[in-house]
Amino acid sequence: MEAYEVIKLLQSKRNVLVMGAPGTGKSRLLNEIAWIFEKGLSVTKNPSHQPGAAIPIPATPALNTIGNLAILKAKNRKVFRTTLHQNSKYRDFLTGITPRLDGHDGYEISQGILYRANEFAMQKDSASLVIIDEINRGPAIEVFGGSIVAIEADKRLSNDNTPTESTQYFEILNPKDGKNTEYAFSPNLYILAAMNQADVSVAPLDVAFMRRWMSVMLYPDYQSLYKRYGVNQNHEVSDLNPTREDIYVAAFKGLENLNRKITAGRGAEYQIGQGVFLSTSPQGITKDDALNFVLECWSMIYAHIDELFFGDPNALSYLLNAEKEKSPYLLEEVTFAGETKFVLHHKPITKDNIFDLYLALQEDN
Repeated sequence: MEAYEVIKLLQSKRNVLVMGAPGTGKSRLLNEIAWIFEKGLSVTKNPSHQPGAAIPIPATPALNTIGNLAILKAKNRKVFRTTLHQNSKYRDFLTGITPRLDGHDGYEISQGILYRANEFAMQKDSASLVIIDEINRGPAIEVFGGSIVAIEADKRLSNDNTPTESTQYFEILNPKDGKNTEYAFSPNLYILAAMNQADVSVAPLDVAFMRRWMSVMLYPDYQSLYKRYGVNQNHEVSDLNPTREDIYVAAFKGLENLNRKITAGRGAEYQIGQGVFLSTSPQGITKDDALNFVLECWSMIYAHIDELFFGDPNALSYLLNAEKEKSPYLLEEVTFAGETKFVLHHKPITKDNIFDLYLALQEDN
């Protein structure tokens, strides 16, 4: 999913929810959209990787593809960012009574991020984009409160921010005068949220809440890995004196096969995204640099699958192809208190056996 495609959806639907497994590029996509929204578009003839940049590989959409969208026509555009967590409150998003923090006694009416973004969007020739990361990590329904219905595209004010027959109002405590006021959202307010479906520590979002969003699903992008590291996807991997290219191709194909099994065992949303090989960078371009890098990445991969299948050594053994000759993992059958148990053992995973581990992952059970 390219940034300009999501911007098109924001233009028509106003609310877009980006979902996907960890490491599939949700944060990168949000950053790219924020950059385009605030700065506008520029076309790069030859896109290239830029280490350390906010957008490692800038997108290059054609101007005639998106340049006429109203979402980018407003002269004044501003991005508002937040992350939901367990302590997020309605007053943090809209308005509410909070203690004064200026050294004086008493209370004041807060101006939450959604309220401030909407007030900005109500100004002449203005538009605002609210980016909410980890939206399923907080009490989303409580945070949005009565505004849940009002965020829908057809329930907004008209293009000139005047009411229509379908405008949905909800009540807020007005920060300007302290009175309860009927409130509605501008059509120039756009909301972009992201969530990790594989996060087993949080509850799924309410179905009624989800209906208010246009959902976009991101999947692992293996092609980006081959492109990033300059290796041929069709390269025939040699297990004798492997080269740098052998190491990377084995690692990427190992990840792909691992994800096929995870999809079968737990579901596509629990896969491991390409970001596991993009969150850090190799220290150099030698064979040893490649081995050290994929070894570092393996610790993150294993932590993910160990959490998914915690307490199930048989499943982990199946995922890791522990029965294969080259695998450093071994499933042992033991007797404990008269019962048969299984224990997954492994040799220390080092630079010397990490290539064999990735080779073993590619084999079929």
